[in-house]
Amino acid sequence: MVSLAFLLMDQDPKLAAQDVVDQLHTDWPDLTVHLEAAAQEAPTPDGPTPDGPIVLDVGGSLVALMSVPGPLGDDLAEIAQHSRLWPSDRNAPTDASHHLIVSVFSQGSQGDRGHTGAIADAVLLSQVVASLVGLGDAVKAVYLGSAGHLIAPETFRTLAAEVLPRPLVLAWVALNVGARQDGTITGHTRGMDMLGLLNLEIPETPEDASTTLDRLASIADYLVQNGPVIGDGDTIGSTPVAEIVAHHVPSVFDPEETVIRLSFGFVDPQPQGTKGFFSKFRRS
Repeated sequence: MVSLAFLLMDQDPKLAAQDVVDQLHTDWPDLTVHLEAAAQEAPTPDGPTPDGPIVLDVGGSLVALMSVPGPLGDDLAEIAQHSRLWPSDRNAPTDASHHLIVSVFSQGSQGDRGHTGAIADAVLLSQVVASLVGLGDAVKAVYLGSAGHLIAPETFRTLAAEVLPRPLVLAWVALNVGARQDGTITGHTRGMDMLGLLNLEIPETPEDASTTLDRLASIADYLVQNGPVIGDGDTIGSTPVAEIVAHHVPSVFDPEETVIRLSFGFVDPQPQGTKGFFSKFRRS
């Protein structure tokens, strides 16, 4: 299982491996960080050999930092428009000439480690990214590919300092809410898969955009805190006229991905009871 982040830069960062270690120790004193042999044997003080990454052992997990010349390739301008942690008055760094790939390789498979291990990897990834931002002003944007959103580097570092090692859900998970041409509100998450969880999709809802956003955020946070506890067919909430049922189905965006689709069905105005997580997400 690999957790990934991309740091967009307008030049080669020329990272010194020891500088990265020192910054991690400064920011996160509880971390045990060691340089792997490949980084220790670098022939220059500016980091690893030209074709290799900086590799760190952090508490038994491997962290790799690989500088790649060239743009990221995604449509950053469009991504920025939908990213809640990117300033609306700042242009996306579409001209970034380099990007740094930050990878965390955990021990064992996703099946062995489960959602708890995935959360731990995401925490470590976020700590490393925050420290890399703290090395200077080279980082122009943080891009989490699983969530598909851009984050201003100073925002990411501030959030990391305030929240970690608790789950940094606001940065890890993108909450997307919009309206179809007929006015129907829809919503979905991206990034839950990096946490060993299923993404959420609401193909249509009688609720307004603000309530839909709040509902997605509440359920995503609940899953991050408690694990994959919402089963296929569970009722997890209510509106005045509808109960909300979770179904494990293929995503409308990618049929190969299984998601939790929330369906709104009409109910008796005085329901006799539901199963599942009704009380956790009920709306008044």
